[in-house]
Amino acid sequence: MEQIRTGQDIDRRDLFENPTAAFRPSAYWFWHSIPTEDVCHAQLADFKQKGLGTILIQARLAMSRDDYLSPAYLDAYRVAAGIAGKLGLKLGIYDDYNWISGHAGGRTVVDRDDLRERHLFWSCSGEARGEISGIHPPFTRTMGPDIVAWQYEGSIVEWCQWTVEAALLHPSIGIDSLDQVVDVTARTSIIESDGISCTHAFDGVPPEGQMLTVFVSARSTTSRLINYLLPEAAERFIEVGLDPLVEVLGDLVPDPVGFVFYDQPAAGFYKWSHISGDLGNSLLYAPTLPDVVSRGTGVTFARALLALVRGVGPETLRLRAQFYAAYSALMNEAFSGTLRRWAEGRGIVLTGHEILPHVSSWSLNGGFTSIDPRVALAVDFFGIDAYRHETAVDSNNFVAQLAPKLGDSVARSNGRSRCVVETYASAERTPVRAAGQWELTLETMRAQAIRLHCLGTRQFLWHGVYQTDGRDNDPTPFSNPRFDFGPGINFEPWWSYHDLFAEETARISAFIEPATPRTPVAILYPLQTAFAEGPRHSHATHIGAWCEGLLARRCDFMFVSEADVAKARIEGGRMLVCGLAFDAVILPSVTVLETGDTLRALEAFRDAGGVVWSSGDRLSTVCDTLDRETNEMASTHIDRIPGGSDIDALLARLAPPGPVITGHCADRPWQWVGYDADGWWRIVLFNDGPTPLESEISLGDGFDCEGWCATTGEVAEPVVFSHLAVTLDPQEARCIRLRQTAQQDAGKGRLMTRPSLDAACAVPVVDGWRFAPGADAAFVPISVETGWETQGFVDFSGTGIYRLALEIGDEADWFLELPEVATVVTARLNGRQIDRRGWRPYRFALGRLLPGVHSLELRVANTAANRYYINTPYLGDTADKSGLSAAPKLIQLAN
Repeated sequence: MEQIRTGQDIDRRDLFENPTAAFRPSAYWFWHSIPTEDVCHAQLADFKQKGLGTILIQARLAMSRDDYLSPAYLDAYRVAAGIAGKLGLKLGIYDDYNWISGHAGGRTVVDRDDLRERHLFWSCSGEARGEISGIHPPFTRTMGPDIVAWQYEGSIVEWCQWTVEAALLHPSIGIDSLDQVVDVTARTSIIESDGISCTHAFDGVPPEGQMLTVFVSARSTTSRLINYLLPEAAERFIEVGLDPLVEVLGDLVPDPVGFVFYDQPAAGFYKWSHISGDLGNSLLYAPTLPDVVSRGTGVTFARALLALVRGVGPETLRLRAQFYAAYSALMNEAFSGTLRRWAEGRGIVLTGHEILPHVSSWSLNGGFTSIDPRVALAVDFFGIDAYRHETAVDSNNFVAQLAPKLGDSVARSNGRSRCVVETYASAERTPVRAAGQWELTLETMRAQAIRLHCLGTRQFLWHGVYQTDGRDNDPTPFSNPRFDFGPGINFEPWWSYHDLFAEETARISAFIEPATPRTPVAILYPLQTAFAEGPRHSHATHIGAWCEGLLARRCDFMFVSEADVAKARIEGGRMLVCGLAFDAVILPSVTVLETGDTLRALEAFRDAGGVVWSSGDRLSTVCDTLDRETNEMASTHIDRIPGGSDIDALLARLAPPGPVITGHCADRPWQWVGYDADGWWRIVLFNDGPTPLESEISLGDGFDCEGWCATTGEVAEPVVFSHLAVTLDPQEARCIRLRQTAQQDAGKGRLMTRPSLDAACAVPVVDGWRFAPGADAAFVPISVETGWETQGFVDFSGTGIYRLALEIGDEADWFLELPEVATVVTARLNGRQIDRRGWRPYRFALGRLLPGVHSLELRVANTAANRYYINTPYLGDTADKSGLSAAPKLIQLAN
């Protein structure tokens, strides 16, 4: 937080040229064993040199749990933090072993069995006796036996203290009202139990047409995960997991160690034989839960429980929404509230991220589809964020996705802005997701980082940089560090180019920081609908369709909560809230609202000239209103998932202020538009495609224009234009600042990086190349029209050296263009380095060359995939491309 405030106070141009750690890429530093002081010095210095600003030490599964938080571990932690501080790196405390915050490597529950996770299970039948058995954690088991062994003592899932918490008799087909439900908890008991199952019995016989639903709680005897409903569990976690770290760090807190980062605190997502009903997993139970739920719903705990799994008449959606609201609030306060108070007492910042079921998707529940997120710290993202000092979210793989946009939204709702985005790679060509993507290129990683910045990211957090690259001939995920969600980017052959990525993306983030984003559209986050209807309801896919459709048309948006809408000011037909101004509000298949205040605020906005649209299912329930007739809301409604024509029709009604950006093709560049308090507009344009794109910018009758170069940090003097054409090469990003001017003699301008080259004079350079797989290897003839992996070097990952005696016939200014490179390249001419490139376009200015023979050398680094996937199931059908796979071209500069 202090880094960000400092960034806002210093000169904005200085911040752009020299971004602080708050904007620079950060990374988890995976510890697979306790490092020596020499290892700490070498690796931290390397991370600093490559442009990283912040490091979070994370003990991974390859490290013995006995070593985690041991005296030797704590000593090494202190040494590493001290070295980081001297290097100017910032450090954050990743708060646990491996992940799932709260267990402290299993220490939280040692001698405190009462803190282990306790869950509610249920059975439904027409018989007096019932059984709960076959309880298993499918979400955990999909990750393999090593994960199961880490989470469960002896790799066994066992239970104890089976207790009937509620039992209800009700019609077996269709419950019209709660009056038809009879509480028979006092007449139901556990008659048999062991570590894996229990049998319960009702002391009578269910009448014909009646069904018995029984809810049973049990505590795990073997799980190392905690009960997040218990504040004493969070307190114990702090005592054994966090305080030892802070105490050994001493005066290194809060600088350079300024924050603590939590990661996906969540109990097990259990299923069992014959699970049924609306709720997809078990949910946590604590003795305080019944009273909290009863106060929140206005009915008994038993009846509220029944509403979770069965329809109970017209009150069903309201009861579900209010139950999960009470449950989530209890969990938020017990865990997050306890951590926040501790962090503030220690003078450090609390950040981290919860379970995000939308990870890698635009659909609200398109990522972790096997879980019901209502049972975890999830769903109530606005409420969870209120406990953090800084927002963080999780993202997976290298596509645009919901997480950063939702993260920025909840941050602004809670008086902040933007977010940290943790990004991890999971394998796509093998079912073993932890095998990762050693085939990742720096171009792919950079493109994703820039997209994330356009979507609301301040800091890119990579998962992660490795202490060791693991073992050969061992495909075991997790315990072999090589396949612990690879790649460890510092073991990629292209790692030496990372500083190019770090400098440019940090400057793009710093450029965005001072401005307020232009967001014409607000999407109401349908929290109560998500609680009441569950993750498979259409609100999830409608959110995805709206997000993707708006972004495809380069219309920015933000999510707002019901509380945001209720407190908004309406001025000039616009809704002003969270420091943003909205022209339209969208309700994505919203069926349940918490309060009638939201309806009244939307009606006032519409009456003032604002635009209100809805899609999918219509509103049916307002939780604080019993009169169903008051639940009607006038809006432009689309019964189906919104399509392109629907979104075009919506946008036709909006006229957001500021610059107008148009394109000449369907594939528009990525863009971010925001405005400074002094009247200047800021624009980021990024072409993540394979071909050049052109956009045209206008602002009134004319405007001052500044180009801010993210690769160098230079800021050009303002030039006046009436219109500005911007040509973006593949993978090119531009930062532009505009201000409307009354100057009358403005002309049209053009921005482009590509020099004026005579393509007709391009000369393919095909023959005469020689190649060495590394600096110490012998050179052999090679073709530059296909990669080295097809020419006898299939498992070589590293820097290959291409050499050519280049004969120049005419004195001229020459450029070298490399059409296909896998994946980074440094060009040297006559022993002098010309330039290095980590992504397209691979174009090098050779300068003015005299006739004669010149020595050309291209040093090309590929990815680590062909080396690390050899002799494993993860390689795929073909080796990854490496080196040059199309003939280089020499092109004269046009006169």
